[in-house]
Amino acid sequence: MNNLKKPIFCLIISISCLLSNNWQITNAITIPKEKTVNAKEGFLGNWNMQTIVTSSNCPYILTGTTTESNLEIKSAATKRKEVNFLKALWKGGKWTNSSGTIKLLNEREAISERVTNFKTNDKNKWKSILIDHLKLTEDNTIHSESIVLQYKNGKFIGEYKTFSILTKSE
Repeated sequence: MNNLKKPIFCLIISISCLLSNNWQITNAITIPKEKTVNAKEGFLGNWNMQTIVTSSNCPYILTGTTTESNLEIKSAATKRKEVNFLKALWKGGKWTNSSGTIKLLNEREAISERVTNFKTNDKNKWKSILIDHLKLTEDNTIHSESIVLQYKNGKFIGEYKTFSILTKSE
């Protein structure tokens, strides 16, 4: 008998509210949702990128070294709306421009992998493979942590890590 008391009580309360019209004037407390950012729109655009090397076991790359570069992020050409990829083009220094894709993980995070090359006057060929973890912040900047695998003339010479702050360019 006790198992029926709760459902019957709820039914009686519901019917009495409907009959007395109090149902329509009951106000609910609404909790505002956090401002959500459309990830694709948040990441899109031209970005100025300031980077610092945070750790290095690569003999040619010193911890604390800073660089500046630019990043352009565009929508990927696709007809499917649910695709979570963007196109990216990195430009900086004497390294070749590097293009790739950015995969959106959620509203505020993305990852990318890219390769860039550099040829010196003495005919050395440098190659970097970068794996980036990008985080879109509340103040509309991107923080990026990267792992860089460095090669010289086809031989692996070391790895270093960087931290970058990207701000939208006007």
